Amino acid sequence: MNGLSELAGPEKRRLLDLASGMDRIILLLLFETGLDLESLINLRVSDLDTQSGQLRIAANRKIQFSSAALSEIKEFLKSRPGQVYLLEGRCGKPVTSKWKRCVLENLQLRAGQEKQ
Repeated sequence: MNGLSELAGPEKRRLLDLASGMDRIILLLLFETGLDLESLINLRVSDLDTQSGQLRIAANRKIQFSSAALSEIKEFLKSRPGQVYLLEGRCGKPVTSKWKRCVLENLQLRAGQEKQ
């Protein structure tokens, strides 16, 4: 699992409030779909159905997410025309699993500090 499933609603909200850009999109998708980071990494923009608000994660499997998340994802993708991967990093390649260590752990630390 993504290590975020045990977080309560306020903790998730705090992380989302601290995140921006692609980091926020990753968190939204992790929270709303229940997928782990490894499953999200290789998703392509073409796997996103912007009409129904679904992600195709396998040939016959789709996951629904909220219209609010869809709106944020669409806005995020507007600034990245031609992007192939939904979570694309540098050089046109998907983000790596290092995101969890480099970004998520930092966000969790900041969220914990703000809580105190």
